[in-house]
Amino acid sequence: ISSSTINPLASGAKGYELLESAHPMYSQAKMAAVDGEGVDTYNVAVELGLQGPSINLVRETSEGKRSVVASVPSTDGIPYLHSFGLSANFAMIVLQPLRLDPSPDRLLELGFLRAMTHVDQTRIVLVELASGNVVLDKFIDEKVYFYHSISQAEILNDDKEDGSVTVSLRLCAYKTPDQITGEHQFMRLEQAKKGREWRNKLHRGGKFCDINCNLLDQSVEVDWKDEIEQGYELPVTRFSRAFGSECISVKHPRYVYAFGAFALGSNDYDNWGLFKFDLEENRISSYYQQDSVYLSEPIFVPNPDGDMEDDGVLLSQAYFGKDSETKLLVLNARNMEVMATVSTGMRAPLDFHGAWIPN
Repeated sequence: ISSSTINPLASGAKGYELLESAHPMYSQAKMAAVDGEGVDTYNVAVELGLQGPSINLVRETSEGKRSVVASVPSTDGIPYLHSFGLSANFAMIVLQPLRLDPSPDRLLELGFLRAMTHVDQTRIVLVELASGNVVLDKFIDEKVYFYHSISQAEILNDDKEDGSVTVSLRLCAYKTPDQITGEHQFMRLEQAKKGREWRNKLHRGGKFCDINCNLLDQSVEVDWKDEIEQGYELPVTRFSRAFGSECISVKHPRYVYAFGAFALGSNDYDNWGLFKFDLEENRISSYYQQDSVYLSEPIFVPNPDGDMEDDGVLLSQAYFGKDSETKLLVLNARNMEVMATVSTGMRAPLDFHGAWIPN
């Protein structure tokens, strides 16, 4: 594989292996296939080369041409990356303080996630999309662990008149690695099968966390939203998986929708809910919760004629335990009230990371 284009050089020949994040992001700087212009897709990959691992920001055009926008070496092991941040002009890559351990014995004993090793710092890398320049590369002592990014904003510094910005990445994050590498992290399905007592040992979910990078003074601030006590995962906004003019970059979305166990202060993992979080008031705005209804990640479908951020519906595939049936829930995104319940007549696995395709 060519190290500059990551296109195959010859059949069966590889220069390195790539481990890419699970969450490609779509360019906010271009319109969607208008007047011949396409939308670039970005992803972050770990390159395992002869000189050690590197983190690559990869761009793929709508024509399928790939290139490496920027490459940064990792000197302390193979990073674990699940998602990253993208706004109109910058990509933010947060290297949480975990490193992959490729030793076969440890992988077989503990599994992929629990086999990871720990380092002492979190690393923040900020790349300018147009030039490929690394405009910030900083290690911080505060440890931030996460699976999912929520949104990224480029916020003008009000106290400056030079047009400088703070790039802010909002995460569903954890202050300890337990949800990823712990004995009771969410992938311990064999533990969950043992009964309610074991399920109640599972992690309660993430917190809202903003990583704010001031490009003027190169400072990094970590802001945890501790006022919101409900744990959650699989967060989405109106703008998730959107591109071009459908995105916003000057501020974070106000509303975030997410699944959560231990709903509303319950001590029972089996009590699930879907929550609408208001990040301007740092509270739960509204929610959907029913006994023995187990919900998948919601998908936001905007009202094409609406002008409010929360004007639309949420789709969630849900398993109704008392009916032993999977149904599609359609919720009003403004108040989380049920607008429709669509029966399937069957049982299907819970799903995540889907998208609404309007055409």
